[in-house]
Amino acid sequence: MKKTYLLAPLALVAVLVGCEQQTNDPQEGKSQIESSVENAQTAVKEGTEQALDSAETAIDNAEDTVYEMTDHHNAKTSLDWNGTYQGVIPCADCEGIDTTLTLNQDNTYILSKTYLGKQGEAFKEEGSFSWDQTGSVVILEGLTDSPNHFFVAENQVIMQDMNGETINGDLADMYKLKKQ
Repeated sequence: MKKTYLLAPLALVAVLVGCEQQTNDPQEGKSQIESSVENAQTAVKEGTEQALDSAETAIDNAEDTVYEMTDHHNAKTSLDWNGTYQGVIPCADCEGIDTTLTLNQDNTYILSKTYLGKQGEAFKEEGSFSWDQTGSVVILEGLTDSPNHFFVAENQVIMQDMNGETINGDLADMYKLKKQ
């Protein structure tokens, strides 16, 4: 880039020297001046293009550095997520569903549900789970008739709806299972 800055003044000097030279033919002198000016303009243009290219490269390098410095923490890599979570989630036709979810380090789970106020045994499901692309949501495999997405937060998991979306509204806090 320093060469670029040196080319432009040198071209200008060449123009000035060309102007000082006396010629017997005024037309020839004018032609030399025009040629020198064109050469100087070309050198400045090339220098400007080189400077722009250097600036674009510097910006690209800076963007790469910022991306590398970006914090890539997520629940999967940053939280102590394995363990047992418990809570009572809302139920349409009972007092609530006592829900216990155990997430194991080997990406297996045990989900137990007991319908409060109803007779019967607890429903128990076991299987594997995977993480979504963000590393913040576990997806329980094998569940088709109930929500299977749980957002993993500090010391809790938050059940999501059947579409894997966050549950909002007055009862939203009731879908949080606390780590035991």
